[in-house]
Amino acid sequence: MLYLHDIFTFMIKNLILYLFCALIITSCVQERDLSQNTVVAHILSQPDGLHAYNNNSVMRSYIFSYTQKTLLGLDLESLDYVPSLLTDLPTSSKDNKTFYFELKDNITWDNGEKLTGEDVIFSTKIMLCHLTNNSQIRPIYNSVIKSVDLDQKNPLKFSMTALDINWTAKTILGGIYIQQKSYWDPNGILDDISFDQILNRGFEETDEIANWFNDFNHADNGYKPENLKGLGPYKVSEWEASQYITLTKKENWWGINDSSLDNNAFPEKIIFKVIKEDASSYLALKNQEIDVTTNIGTVKLMKLQERDYFNNNYDSDFLDRYGISYIGLNMKPDGIKHKPFFVDQKVRRAIAHMIPIDEIVEVMMHGKASRQTSNISALKKTYNDTLELIPLDIDKAKALLTEAGWIDTDGDNIRDKVINGVKTPFSFKFSYMASPTSKEIVMMMKESMYKAGIVAEPTPMDFSLFYKNAGDHKFDAMLAGWGSSAAYSNPMQLWHTSSWVNKGSNFCGFGDAYSDALIEEANTTLDYDTHRNALLKLQAKIYEDQPYVFLYITKRKFAIHKRFDNREMYFEFPGLRLNNLKLNSNYTTSNLIEEI
Repeated sequence: MLYLHDIFTFMIKNLILYLFCALIITSCVQERDLSQNTVVAHILSQPDGLHAYNNNSVMRSYIFSYTQKTLLGLDLESLDYVPSLLTDLPTSSKDNKTFYFELKDNITWDNGEKLTGEDVIFSTKIMLCHLTNNSQIRPIYNSVIKSVDLDQKNPLKFSMTALDINWTAKTILGGIYIQQKSYWDPNGILDDISFDQILNRGFEETDEIANWFNDFNHADNGYKPENLKGLGPYKVSEWEASQYITLTKKENWWGINDSSLDNNAFPEKIIFKVIKEDASSYLALKNQEIDVTTNIGTVKLMKLQERDYFNNNYDSDFLDRYGISYIGLNMKPDGIKHKPFFVDQKVRRAIAHMIPIDEIVEVMMHGKASRQTSNISALKKTYNDTLELIPLDIDKAKALLTEAGWIDTDGDNIRDKVINGVKTPFSFKFSYMASPTSKEIVMMMKESMYKAGIVAEPTPMDFSLFYKNAGDHKFDAMLAGWGSSAAYSNPMQLWHTSSWVNKGSNFCGFGDAYSDALIEEANTTLDYDTHRNALLKLQAKIYEDQPYVFLYITKRKFAIHKRFDNREMYFEFPGLRLNNLKLNSNYTTSNLIEEI
């Protein structure tokens, strides 16, 4: 039995505890000086590296937009190509095979050296050479570029010749991150290797050349700040593995007086803070420990939007974006470690009928996602809107599996089939990048698949292993996604058979002579209707063969602190420009201690 003074004592103790917790929270929040001109941006994981050519993750692209420069850029608002390092957009010859470029005359590297066409030629050779560890993106470029030649009278002028008329020829060179030749190749090791030799692998791989590429490909060139040199307004000043990457504004940067919006550099620092757990990112926003996120979970952001203290301090929204989530099915497994579960089109179509996509969108995405039937975004005019969404239909899935010879022969509710004389149960490894949300989604898929008589074994992995296994074709099925852009996404990288043979991004082994011909037709015409019709047919072919089960594209989640002006949000990746955020010195923060 409690007496009155015991109850009073209990209440006092709890009040003291409450005030103590509030004091701790307040002090933690106040540890960050919000008057500082530093943007703290949330990322889910550190990039696979910041190598100019050999790394290819979304996080790498996000950070690269502030440290590196390409010849052309994409205006996030108009979605038009704009000159970045050039005086103007390139012009073309009458036959549309040669394109002429001119660099701005005020561009300098960090050591004061002037950017010239020699740097462009060097960078292009690196991108095209088979000795560079960039097999997943190289096909985009070496299927188009024949050579880059310097104007003998003006080192700021150069031309690019295409192998043939190509849809992307005018802009393809504009997507290469330009590197400083005198830094990477001071002795001119690559000078005597012609573009013909690079494209045909026809040069002698001397010890000197081999050693140079080994050094250039070294992982340190993707991680050590001193090697991460570029023409952007910021430099990597600190990298604490799996915690944060700090960019510092360069002094005397060449572009500071450039009138281009892309060349703004208002924040003194940009810190990319790695926060993997959704609950932690929620608390970071609640306590104003981060200024920007496009990676917080849907539910957490919706919950924050219900709070006045959050809305007083942040702009937030859900916007459409380009890209797609998918299940990739290995059509060409090695047959030993990875068995031929998905070589039959009927099986792949059956998988598509097993996935409760609408339920996942409703339950896991709270409706903040939309379905589509193609890797091409539904926001684009080249999207094939005649393809019907594949419905959840377990009975149909069962019928297709039976037609493919997968039958439950022993009554254990798991279908099996004799493969190479061995009875093989349909039990496959379902790979995914480890996260709480992905785990829940995979478990929902696993439960639905079991109803059809197959077993999905959830196999979580970190990003590096997941991506390596995909590139090496060492998987059964995988849950993954592709970011995309308003710009033309060359299907060569994802769908051409050469991108499987050369371990490009055709992870699943899709394609045949017909689909390759469609890709080549789309790429090698300048007629829009011909280009579009080829892409429509390619999407229909992919839809029929089902190497991917196309799932949905989630809306991009934004939260941007109001202590900054210029808080524009865009459909186009990365959705915002951190370098445009301008500190508002008159902004005052609201009270954070709304609740414990």
